Amino acid sequence: MDCQMPVLDGYAATRALRAQPAFRDLPVIAMTANAMVGDRQKVLDAGMNDHIAKPIHFNQMFATLARWVKPAAAARSPAQGRTQARPLPELQGIDTSAGLANVVGNETLYRRMLDMFVDREADFQQRFHAALAAGEIADATRAVHDLKNEAGTLGMGPLGHAAAALERAVNDGAGPSDLELLQSRVTTLLDPVIAGLRAFGPLAAAPGS
Repeated sequence: MDCQMPVLDGYAATRALRAQPAFRDLPVIAMTANAMVGDRQKVLDAGMNDHIAKPIHFNQMFATLARWVKPAAAARSPAQGRTQARPLPELQGIDTSAGLANVVGNETLYRRMLDMFVDREADFQQRFHAALAAGEIADATRAVHDLKNEAGTLGMGPLGHAAAALERAVNDGAGPSDLELLQSRVTTLLDPVIAGLRAFGPLAAAPGS
């Protein structure tokens, strides 16, 4: 449960879930941008079961989820006949070793997340500008906040730092010229990443491969 969701935040959403008998025992794990001690008590008071802080560290996230989610054993399909995925390429602006470390070496997950990053963030500049032009500061902040966290998780260090600087500027009420300069820096780093990922094609193996 993302506690910083717009319109209806995670705290209110969880209270609404708990008001319904069918969802009173549903495990709800909070995800917040801060790691302060008070955050954990706040999410527990709202009816959530546990707390994960961003930026996400996948080994900690999986350990937290494992305390509450006990999936049934799934049948595994035979590995025979599967095609080996292409090795991860050298990608501009991406430290794949750091990214893989953040997902505890799960290359399949990492590849899927890179593909999702292209789908989600290719139009970041347009969404960010549109939000600012409409005076929707919360939407602009949300867009750059998500980019910052995704970049940090996937090993895009410089992009993550640039997005963090832009997020701070938006929150501090920086003027248009300062925002434009910082946003240009983000775009300069983001565009080659998107182009490189697109040039290589989908990184995740095709279903059934």
